[in-house]
Amino acid sequence: MKRILALFLAALMLVSIAACGKTNEPTKDTTPDGPTDTNAPETEPAETDSPFDPGDLDDLPADLDYDGADFTFCSVGKEYRMTIDQDDAVDRYDNAVYERTLAIERRLNVDLQEKISVQYESVLRAGDDTYKLVHQRGKYVFAQAAEGLGYLWSDIDTMDFTKNYWFMDNMSDRLTIGGLMVTAVGAANISSYYYTHCMVFNKTMVETLSLESPYQLVRDGKWTWEKFAELAATATFELDGDGKRTWEDSWGFFADSKEISEVFLATADKTLLTKDEDDYPLFNLDTDEEFLDLFTQIFELLYDGRFWKWTWAESLGTETGVAVFSGNHSLTADCTFGYISHLRDMDADFGVIPFPKHDESMDVYYSWNEEIFLPMIPSVISASDALMTGAVLEAMSSYAIRYTIPEYYEVQLKTKFARDEESGEMFDIIMAHRIFDPGMMWVDDVEHAIRDLFVNDKRTKIVSEIKRKTDPINLALEELTAGLENNAKSIFG
Repeated sequence: MKRILALFLAALMLVSIAACGKTNEPTKDTTPDGPTDTNAPETEPAETDSPFDPGDLDDLPADLDYDGADFTFCSVGKEYRMTIDQDDAVDRYDNAVYERTLAIERRLNVDLQEKISVQYESVLRAGDDTYKLVHQRGKYVFAQAAEGLGYLWSDIDTMDFTKNYWFMDNMSDRLTIGGLMVTAVGAANISSYYYTHCMVFNKTMVETLSLESPYQLVRDGKWTWEKFAELAATATFELDGDGKRTWEDSWGFFADSKEISEVFLATADKTLLTKDEDDYPLFNLDTDEEFLDLFTQIFELLYDGRFWKWTWAESLGTETGVAVFSGNHSLTADCTFGYISHLRDMDADFGVIPFPKHDESMDVYYSWNEEIFLPMIPSVISASDALMTGAVLEAMSSYAIRYTIPEYYEVQLKTKFARDEESGEMFDIIMAHRIFDPGMMWVDDVEHAIRDLFVNDKRTKIVSEIKRKTDPINLALEELTAGLENNAKSIFG
């Protein structure tokens, strides 16, 4: 097995943190088959409360042995997410991934491999059982499972969804439709961290403008939409004196116009889709008074506040976004955990905070987790192979929550990428209450209906435009549901 293949398996599953239990140092396994702890830390993580509860390892049988079977999974691209090439495997996280993969190979007697290809669907349709797992955008998982290309996970008893490394609360439980599960969010992939949104702020600008400490506002429960607008407006003014509002001036907030409305809706604990009492999805935003009021307020907050500089490009990870924020031209900016590393060369200090909550009456800060990548167990493989895939996923998730995730979260994110201990505290607040909206991966038109309205400032057409799309969206949801109920495969035939 090549080391690069083993390392890529870190990107297999999606990560979400259950907001229960605390630990400052991950417990290392001392059993013969557990990963070894041979890599000295480069820096010690900050002593902060963590949302991790390593819990116990999985309950897979100790004598489970797949006799050296090949286990190949297919991913659509190395960028999805945080693949580490062999030559770059030099820090604690990289080595934890590598050691975990070797431990699972030894424990289950399998040969883990990966293949990068966008042609996986034609392979599956041809009945080729080479790929034991496929990792792709969530919307394709559901569409393909509804066509009969995926197995039902509820039938695969080598996965135990009562374990803490399967993040059911507000993550995996939102992915079921009518009680059917064709994928889940587990602890063996970094990608849902990568796509967790936060806000970064320029500490130098806060000091220069004598603004209130964003950290203290968060701690005091006073970091609200209103307070955010107040600070952002103070930081918005001309710098070059040309009478035009350009990138060269000072702005209060920078963000991508295509997704920022959904980020703010999440801070008010609002999703685009809901479910009925039987676990079936509903789209009824045209008659949802709470949504209509909140959505209108977001237009007023950002467009009318005139402190927001936006782009149609992809959030802070673009060259423009990094230049605006790191060049001291924006007090705050939308960011994701994965893009924080782009700010490592920024001269001015920056801090990380959650997005502001709607008002002080809310007890917690909610954070948006955008569309993520999910695994599918192809129905072309045999029932016995599907059980093997379940065992591999179970082992990878149980090891990940003890080894790879703490190395990334406590060491890389909090210590290497963050500039201060306060940001580490804020990461825990951000992770504790994330909003995951499956609507964006079940039917494309759900998010497009909202984004098109906001990007083009069609606030006077909110009701009429959503109403026009409500019936087609609900029809698409009904077709997806019927497809899963009729076509998703069971290992029992």
